[in-house]
Parts: sequence; C-alpha cells; structure tokens
Amino acid sequence: MSSPTYDCTACGACCFGGHDRYIAILQMDQGRPIPDSATNEIDGRRYMKMSCGHCAQLTITPEGQTLCAIYEDRPEACRAFRAGSFECLKARQHRGAEAEGLRAFAMARKGTALPPEETAPPMITGQGLALPSADPLSPSP
Repeated sequence: MSSPTYDCTACGACCFGGHDRYIAILQMDQGRPIPDSATNEIDGRRYMKMSCGHCAQLTITPEGQTLCAIYEDRPEACRAFRAGSFECLKARQHRGAEAEGLRAFAMARKGTALPPEETAPPMITGQGLALPSADPLSPSP
C-alpha cells in the first residue's frame, strides 16, 4: 500500500495559528524580501501578520487552492514545514476544519451574484475565525 500524498494547495491548515507570534521571522530570513507590510513587530521581534486566525498571506484562488502570496520569499519557518510531516498532520488535525471553512467561505463568496449586503452568509464564530453557519464545524482545540 502506498503512502498518502498531501497537497498543500488543497489544505492551508499550517497557515493557521492561535496567536500573533505563530510565524516568527528568524535570523536566516534577513536576506529575504519579505514585505514589511506582511509583518508585525512584537516585543522587538518580527512575526508574520495574522488575520482571522491565519497568516495574512494565505490566499484562496478562484479554483479553491490555498496559496501563499509571498511563497518564493516565505520565511524559513514556513519552508521547514513539510507536507505529510508530523507537524503537517497535527496542523491538519487541529486546524483543518478552520482551513476548510475559510476555503468554503471564499468559494461561496466568489461563486455568487448576491447583492453586496448579502454576500456573507450568517456566521458563527470559532477560535478566531468566523465560519459559515451552514457548515457543521466545531472550533479546533
């Protein structure tokens, strides 16, 4: 039996974290052209900006792929994260529902022609991320 193949562009769970210090900019990132607008300084250290519980650089394509807006210049912490690794499987276990909720919400917004006041479905809130109430998801631990 072959091992499963993990497609990062169909997941994005590794981009979700519970706090603003989730993705640190390390010394080895100093030469990377990471835009200052993509980072925050907290207590003298730089971190990737977070938005709604995920890295602000996480984007959803019209086809539903999860991509990094600065992939070629991403920090070392992101480069070290390997598809199918222990860390990947833990992220999928703990944050996979949030990633799927974001992708479903983004796809629903892109695929509808509703008037502007009706573009967002009724929401329930999870851990830092609002999810469409039609999805029977519970917040991750």
